Order: sequence, then C-alpha cells, then structure tokens
Amino acid sequence: MDWIMEFLNSEKTLYLFAGIIGIVSMLVGLLFLLFSNHKSFAITMIVIGILEMAVMFPTYLKYEQKINDKISIYKSNGTEFLETESISSKKALKSFFWLKLTYGILIVALILAMSFLSPKSILFGIFMALILHFAFAITIDNFGEKFTKKYLTELTTAKNKMA
Repeated sequence: MDWIMEFLNSEKTLYLFAGIIGIVSMLVGLLFLLFSNHKSFAITMIVIGILEMAVMFPTYLKYEQKINDKISIYKSNGTEFLETESISSKKALKSFFWLKLTYGILIVALILAMSFLSPKSILFGIFMALILHFAFAITIDNFGEKFTKKYLTELTTAKNKMA
C-alpha cells in the first residue's frame, strides 16, 4: 500500500506546485505592471495566475479526502481497485501525451504568430504569457506522466501477485 500512498502524495504535490506557479505568475505580473510598460503581458500573467490558484489550491486542499477514499476502496476490494486504477492510469497516460502535444503545437503557433507582431503589440504580451504557462504545464505533465507510469507498473505487479 506504500506505493499507492506515494503516487497519491506525488499527485497532490503536483497540484500544490501548479498553485505555486499561479502565485509566482501573479507576482511576476504585478512586478511587470508596476515597473514595466508591458501591460498586456502583466495583466495576462495576473489573470492566468489567479485562475491557476483558483483551480489548483482548492483541489490540493480537498485531495486528502481523495486519498482516504482510494485507500478505503483498496481495503474493501483490492482486485476491483487495481483494475479500475489500471484503466484510469492508462487513460491518464494518453491524456498526458495529448495535452503535451497540444501545448507544444500551441507554443509553436504562438511563436509563429508573434513573428508577425510588433513587440509593443497587446497580442505579443498575451502570447508571451501563454507560452510561459504552456511550458510550465508541459513540465508539470512530464512529472505527472513519470509518476503515473511508475504507479501503473506497481498496479500491474500487484495485480499479478493477486492472480
């Protein structure tokens, strides 16, 4: 059961990390707003930071209940738990691939679009902030994918031991 706790705690940590990125984004946006003339970048960073914090921190705070629920399910019916978790982990791995691919395509598209814009353009600042956030999202998804692959391996091992 240690490997279940390890995965769930790593997943919980990723939500915390994403929320912290939201705080940093908001602070960077505020600094740019106060000390720079890149207002569109600054405002976009603040808005995205607030959105990240609004989504990630509540999820992080409620995650302990998810951990308790999963442990309870595992203790009551280990075989069903392993099967359900294996299926959801495989889906999560596919989602990580498609998310990272989408973020990468968006980064390239935004960079290409920026090459046609003036650096003082409102869209230039917005696109720059989005590129930064997509890059952070890819980084977080890489860690999520790594932990999910390890978790799936542990699930498969546990299923084989029960069989």
